[in-house]
Amino acid sequence: MSSERVSIPAPLFVTWYQCVITTIICYICGLVGERSRSFPTHAGESSGSSFYSQFPKAEYKAGTARRVLPLSIVFVGMITFNNLCLKWVEVSFYNVARSLTIVFNVIFTAILLGGRSSIRTILCLSIVICGFLIGSGGELNFSLRGTLAGVASSLFVSLNSIFTKKVGFVTNYIHIFVTSLIDVCDELFATKLMYVCS
Repeated sequence: MSSERVSIPAPLFVTWYQCVITTIICYICGLVGERSRSFPTHAGESSGSSFYSQFPKAEYKAGTARRVLPLSIVFVGMITFNNLCLKWVEVSFYNVARSLTIVFNVIFTAILLGGRSSIRTILCLSIVICGFLIGSGGELNFSLRGTLAGVASSLFVSLNSIFTKKVGFVTNYIHIFVTSLIDVCDELFATKLMYVCS
């Protein structure tokens, strides 16, 4: 997204774009779902047989918003740092920069959910950490800020799964739906960007 003539701050724009488009799609699917549940169905079909009938109408509830706010902040942080990592490191190094997710999962499960880890798990995590250090040291075009963005992205990916478990059933359906829509948003953005750039 950068050249000698033009530089677009794509990582933050893509994050904003993903969140806005996902919100619009969720809102529209909720409206269509409500309409599909309210109209009489064809003979032999149940009232909930439409694909869109599974989507609830988007409503704002202050109590739910307060419960979901930490998850929303973590979700935006996850997307932002993931995109910044992709901007600042080589694609071949991206997975190395993001490899600490499993380490953060174990740490945050212990701290936030009170889980315990076995010695075998800790030994496996030490191998992952060693692999991260070796991969970082062996990178030809090492970028400290890209690596730190990858570590922050791993941290937020881990927190996202932990907060989803903590928030519970309120977000399980929404989280799965929103996560799957991010891929759709990426495709829409890439198609639009190719059209604009050509």
